[in-house]
Amino acid sequence: MNTAFPENQKTGFHKTSRNLTMNQIWISRYTKLLAGITFLLIIAGGLVTSTKSGLSVPDWPLSYGKLMPPMVGGIRFEHTHRMIAATVGFMTLILAVWVGFSESRKWVRWMAIAAFGAVVLQGILGGLTVLFLLPAPISIFHACLAQTFFTLIVSVAYFTSREWFSSEAIHQDLSDVKQPLFLLILLTYLQLILGATVRHTANHYILISHIISGFLVLIHAVIVMNRVIKNHEGEEKLIFPAIGLGLIALLQTTLGIGSYIFTVALRETIQPAPAKIFFVTAHQSLGALLLATSVFLFLRIVRIEK
Repeated sequence: MNTAFPENQKTGFHKTSRNLTMNQIWISRYTKLLAGITFLLIIAGGLVTSTKSGLSVPDWPLSYGKLMPPMVGGIRFEHTHRMIAATVGFMTLILAVWVGFSESRKWVRWMAIAAFGAVVLQGILGGLTVLFLLPAPISIFHACLAQTFFTLIVSVAYFTSREWFSSEAIHQDLSDVKQPLFLLILLTYLQLILGATVRHTANHYILISHIISGFLVLIHAVIVMNRVIKNHEGEEKLIFPAIGLGLIALLQTTLGIGSYIFTVALRETIQPAPAKIFFVTAHQSLGALLLATSVFLFLRIVRIEK
């Protein structure tokens, strides 16, 4: 049975607590580590595309028939990406088995299984992009699934966290935040699809849609941040992620402008300029973080709202 604690006068939260087993604590830590490495994988994947290293290794699953080819030129980016991907895949398999045998919540077990299925599919798509010489549809699907998988792992990390089990409640209606936040999630996911399409097709009409959608994402992030600050002052569990969401969206827009300058406004060079690699890779990676942060805040609101 949960034990009730006095209401927190500063935040308005009412707490209930449950002691976690060591197994639950270690699953939580492990899943957070997996989320961190997955974000590193997204950065590595972005570097592969930004440096035009996608076909530096022409075979798959080996690299020039070896487990460890010479790490020179574009091979450094492509093979490093493969090694991190293999690590994420193996860790996700461990998570699925671990959660499957120890987690009492059936829906969490299915989420862990879904995560493993997603990472297997992601690996297959990555191989197909090489074997079929970077076909745009597969490359776009590969990029979108990567960010979807990252968000899924972040969600599992939250579902297995101490906070989820503590079941803190806030006695307020948070629909004023949930509605624009839900729209922000939808717009951000649309934005990542458009962004992946731009990266792999260079279609100018898609680029225009991507730019318009980007400003809509920024507007909704600011709306969410403003409503939390204005209507839910003092509730730190909402204030901090909402402010973080607004700052990420603003930085994402800035990186998007830099990406536009180096990919469209300036003349294309044979070797991508370091500034172009930075802006394009950071823009893509921060987009994944924006989506995951939005979903995390939405899940936190759903969990604590009463």
